[in-house]
Amino acid sequence: MRQNTSSQRASLPFQCFHTCTAPGVDASNAELFVRGVNHSRLKIWIVSFSQNEDVKNPMTYSGSYSGIHRFVAPLNADKSRNLITYYFKIMLSNKDGEPVDVVWYSSLGMSREPPLRQHCYVIELFNTHPQWAMDSVIYQIYPDKFAASSGNFTVDGTKVNTESPVRLKDFEFVNLDETHCGGDLDGVATMLPYIRGLGCDTIYLTPIFKAPSVHKYDTEDYDVVDTHFGGNGALKRLRTVALGYEMKILLHGTFNHTGDSNLWFDRQEKTGKGALRHKDSPYREIYTFNSEGEAYVSDDKANYPKLDYSSYLTRHLIYEGENSVVKKWTRAPYGIDGWVIDDANQIGDNGNARNNVERLSAICSSARESHLDCLMLGHFGTDPRYALCSEGNVDGTINYTGFISPIRSFFGGINLNGDPTPYTGEDLRRTCEEFAVGVSQQLKLCLVNQLDNNSLPRFYDIIGGDKHLYQAALACLVTWRGIPCIYQGDELGDVIAKYEVGPRSMIPFKALKDHHASVNSAETQTVITELTALRRSNPAFSRGTMIFISAGGAYFAYMRLYKDRFSIVLVNASRQQVKFEQGSILFPLLASMYMPEDCGSDNAEDSGEDLLIPLSGRNVRRYDHAEGLEGLYEMLGREKLAVYSYGATRTSKEFEEKFIKELIAGKNMTIPPRSTVIVSNLKK
Repeated sequence: MRQNTSSQRASLPFQCFHTCTAPGVDASNAELFVRGVNHSRLKIWIVSFSQNEDVKNPMTYSGSYSGIHRFVAPLNADKSRNLITYYFKIMLSNKDGEPVDVVWYSSLGMSREPPLRQHCYVIELFNTHPQWAMDSVIYQIYPDKFAASSGNFTVDGTKVNTESPVRLKDFEFVNLDETHCGGDLDGVATMLPYIRGLGCDTIYLTPIFKAPSVHKYDTEDYDVVDTHFGGNGALKRLRTVALGYEMKILLHGTFNHTGDSNLWFDRQEKTGKGALRHKDSPYREIYTFNSEGEAYVSDDKANYPKLDYSSYLTRHLIYEGENSVVKKWTRAPYGIDGWVIDDANQIGDNGNARNNVERLSAICSSARESHLDCLMLGHFGTDPRYALCSEGNVDGTINYTGFISPIRSFFGGINLNGDPTPYTGEDLRRTCEEFAVGVSQQLKLCLVNQLDNNSLPRFYDIIGGDKHLYQAALACLVTWRGIPCIYQGDELGDVIAKYEVGPRSMIPFKALKDHHASVNSAETQTVITELTALRRSNPAFSRGTMIFISAGGAYFAYMRLYKDRFSIVLVNASRQQVKFEQGSILFPLLASMYMPEDCGSDNAEDSGEDLLIPLSGRNVRRYDHAEGLEGLYEMLGREKLAVYSYGATRTSKEFEEKFIKELIAGKNMTIPPRSTVIVSNLKK
């Protein structure tokens, strides 16, 4: 009989917690923690997949502590796949042992039916991603406007001093987006000590190959670094300097299309052999043409003819050949450390995205043949999970869906298209959680998070130039799951608004290097340096799982967990302090950190059965006061904790003592206005 949705059993008398990685879980065993009901009333199975069939194995009760019960089971992996996919089935019995309720538990919480496979937990049997990547902090560079080896930019023959910010009004009759300003790779090399000083150990260059435009997305020759940037020799020199500072280099690869000036296409008829005007051209098969002889293009831009990967010649030139684009630049003497693949979702056959996953995977495999430890990232215009969840494909992506879009909407109220988007903390939590569902934990750590990049309006501008919110957002960026990426000029602070510094504006690199662009800029540089140092001091930030613990109108909070290290991050974007009941929001932390391995049986009565958890399993009702967790909060109080605050409230000894006292009391938590508070346990 169909169960009415208004059934009195709409809620369940227990709460579950599972994560793929905390504390330090390997791919051989799974642990599920349960509280709110006696363990004797539970029967739990872990359901995994073998040859695309679900296989159910019972979990074993292994002990209780302070009302928390632990169940364990081996993960029976399908040896033909690296990705292990699984969920849990939970049966609740009455005191007489008769089944009274059955639910399923997955990444989306509890449900009344088995979850869809894309909603399951996912872990990789072997971590195939570069280990250096998840520990890195990236600095993205738009070379023409970043730094010039001459010491000055040059605009229409006029030298531009970079010892102070550049005023746009001085160039009101010049389109700087179409004017080369003298930034080059040797200039980038001179700035590496500064970038390293910020705490960034990887640079990511937007396109640098020969092209007629300033932005270089219309590649004319993949074998040549544009002469405006110093040619191939400049990249060699940059590589040498970067090695001295133990820094990595990522390049942006426009492998979906070329420019129409590329000699393969040759709209300008420089060779008389271009594919556009000569049907007998040796390069004709590289592109796709319709019956009228018009080439298929990317992004509706006539000067972006789309490459056709059904052609052997295209594959040979781009990634299969020994001297192909992908392999050439990953080998010595250039030895770059990875690619960001432009328009990754569009790459395919016959003028469209047919066989997209196969082609992306082949590009990645080719790069790894030349450089085993290279990082392969995708730049996707749509949901990238179809590729991320494909074995042997990209290691990660520029994280628009899971960070950039929701974080800009939350702090600035404007989405990526510039539309007004009032966004609550709950909206952000929902968006980010749903994006993470079905993606392996190891891959989540390779997603690249940004506040800004070369194609978006400055984050500082969309938040109305609020210096405090800016620092609060920077703290989110560096503590979020994935790889933080600073875009050039992010550290300018109030200079961005005062001097109208856009995403492709000239950067006052000498002023940055000397920390005197402005007082607020120097403070922002200090904040970034502190945050990157904090990130490296606690592996929970770079390798741990991420769990949202609270969210509301203008605030949200999450925790990071890894082995015996953790951090709690609380964000408040409003102008008033936010106070909320802790309840059992720290249940995941307390269960995974303080439940001893040798804990015994807990045969107490079911005192927790008045703890009703909504079926989603995500949020705890307000009358859940975390009864039974007092002992665990006491153990939390024995930790050596450090508290940091960025925004309107800055770190102080008084604030730290007050916050820690409130935290270990287990009752209320307070987030000061326009601030991000970070509490981390220190290494024992």
